[in-house]
Amino acid sequence: MEDHITPRRVVILGGGFAGLFAVRALRKAPVEVTLVDRCAHHLFQPLLYQCASGILSSGQIAQPLRAVLRRHGNVRCVLATATDVDPFARVVHAESADGSLLALPYDNLIVGVGVRQSY
Repeated sequence: MEDHITPRRVVILGGGFAGLFAVRALRKAPVEVTLVDRCAHHLFQPLLYQCASGILSSGQIAQPLRAVLRRHGNVRCVLATATDVDPFARVVHAESADGSLLALPYDNLIVGVGVRQSY
C-alpha cells in the first residue's frame, strides 16, 4: 500500500508585494497555495506617479495576478474579499465578487493585506 502525503494548504491573503513574494518562495514547495485578493491585478505602486504624469499607461503598472503567476503550477487565484479568519478551525471565510461565500481551509496562513494611504 502506497502512502500518499496530502500537500499542505497555504492560504495567502493579499496579492501585493508581500503576497507575491510569499508565492515565489513557495514556488517549488510541496504545497497547494490559494492566493486571495479582492482585485484581479497587482498594482506596482512605485510607478503611479509616472502613470499620473502620462509617461506610462495604466496597463504598464497593473498586471493581472493570474498572468503574473501563470508559471506557478501550485497556485490558485481567488477573486474575493476575506471577511473572517477562524484560527481554531483553520478556515478563512471570504465573499467572492458574485456574492457567494467561500470557506478556504488552510494549514498555514500568510496575511499580507497591505495598507491604505491617506494623503
